[in-house]
Amino acid sequence: MAGLYFEDFEPGNVYRHEVTRTVTLADSIQFACLCMETEPTYIDEDWAKRNGRHGRIEVYPYYALAIVMAVQVTELTQGTTLGNLAMGGITFPHPVFPGDSLRGQTTILGKTVSKSKADRGVVEFFHEGFNQEGKLIASCMRKGMMLRRHPRV
Repeated sequence: MAGLYFEDFEPGNVYRHEVTRTVTLADSIQFACLCMETEPTYIDEDWAKRNGRHGRIEVYPYYALAIVMAVQVTELTQGTTLGNLAMGGITFPHPVFPGDSLRGQTTILGKTVSKSKADRGVVEFFHEGFNQEGKLIASCMRKGMMLRRHPRV
């Protein structure tokens, strides 16, 4: 499925994404290690059991955020994003554990037509991730450069 164009996004629209993903311990550790994360809370099961704040290993939060950011692509932005311009306001209000199933939701905050290039505009997205119990596990704001369907002349 192709992504939506700049014109398709309306501030206030909320998209609950259909794709969900169960997080595995192996995926989380691999992602954390690829990012050079050395915090034992995310990579050492024995340490986390003995010393962790929840008594068990946690999923690396940036891996959970990556899933939340990725599940929107096939529904919203595949093939119509020219690039990500900014990310901010990242929060991790609830930990993720191996075996949790994550889903995402995106709210459109705003959009601006490019003043310098007629074929594009900037859309501001608010991405949220939830676990299988509906608890918010991550959120962030993102600005993406999106193609226009009908560029102005």
